[in-house]
Amino acid sequence: MQAMNYTNARNNLKSVIDTVCDTNEEVIITTKNEKSVVMISLDEYNKTHAKLKQEVALALDEIENGDFLDIEKAFDEAKKSYRD
Repeated sequence: MQAMNYTNARNNLKSVIDTVCDTNEEVIITTKNEKSVVMISLDEYNKTHAKLKQEVALALDEIENGDFLDIEKAFDEAKKSYRD
């Protein structure tokens, strides 16, 4: 992922858009007042958004079916995954 300031992004907007779309790499655009945005391609956004919606739907189904870990077991599993 690369970062660039607002002026550079503005002056090279078409090139930045082309690069983001062609490489599916994000670009961070910063401003002088420390506000930043991330530019991603529409394809990447759609894939990420669809995956997130699918995972939320699956999680809701698991909750409705009572198929989930209590907080202590979930925490233990998370700690274990970091050790491996």
